[in-house]
Amino acid sequence: MSEATAVSARVGDTTVPTMEHPYIAFRGVDKAFGRQRVYQGLDLEVRRGETLCVIGPSGVGKSVMLKMLIGLLPTEAGEIWFDGQKVTDFEEDQEFLPVRRRIAMVFQGAALFDSLTVYENIAYPLREQFTLPEDEIARRVAEKLEWVGLPGIEQKKPAELSGGMKKRVGLARGIATDPEVILYDEPTTGLDPVNTKRIGDLILSLKERMHCTSLVVTHDMSTVFQVADRIAFVFDRRIRAVGSTAAMRTSSDALVRGFIEGDPAPFED
Repeated sequence: MSEATAVSARVGDTTVPTMEHPYIAFRGVDKAFGRQRVYQGLDLEVRRGETLCVIGPSGVGKSVMLKMLIGLLPTEAGEIWFDGQKVTDFEEDQEFLPVRRRIAMVFQGAALFDSLTVYENIAYPLREQFTLPEDEIARRVAEKLEWVGLPGIEQKKPAELSGGMKKRVGLARGIATDPEVILYDEPTTGLDPVNTKRIGDLILSLKERMHCTSLVVTHDMSTVFQVADRIAFVFDRRIRAVGSTAAMRTSSDALVRGFIEGDPAPFED
């Protein structure tokens, strides 16, 4: 069966085909905030080394999915697995620390500490998670700034940076610990087309350098088609469809195609 056929077969079905040893897996996950039900039976698997873009309308819980994976938000039911560990069995925040050393999250607004320099911002996770000599910290900070195209700005403060530069410093901080997985939460929000393309290029270059797995939550379809190996479409509290970029472009589901093409008609009552 081709992947395009597989996507069509899954439309309207919450069950995602499973692999024997998935790297990351959400299985039957439920999540609500009070009376607002965000997920009901969330099923999704992520392959080691791939870039999976998670798309869907605003407010459907795409960022919530990332936060549940690293324990920033609890689940109500179901299982979340990472590399053979059932992280939904963890009861204490401390139990998540080894997982968070391997999974980095790049937040939508960069989440830089305004009172700290760029150097101190990027060094922060290195000091929190490891015991390293200062010369090694300095080497890693310089290396990561070089990787994101911002060498030599260690002593600047966030207030001195443009929006695009802040995004890249946030990314440098995220990769400072050499994570195996990078979670990108709306990495191009608020950026002009040039900086949007630059962030997409960085996602691709970091995958090449670090051989990492990437989950990218975004509304920006140009970024999706630039970086994605596969796409997962979130709608109505579940994964409605998942497949390659080619398969999703030609999906028989009007909602999937409508979202990708920017057509509001399928979403109107």
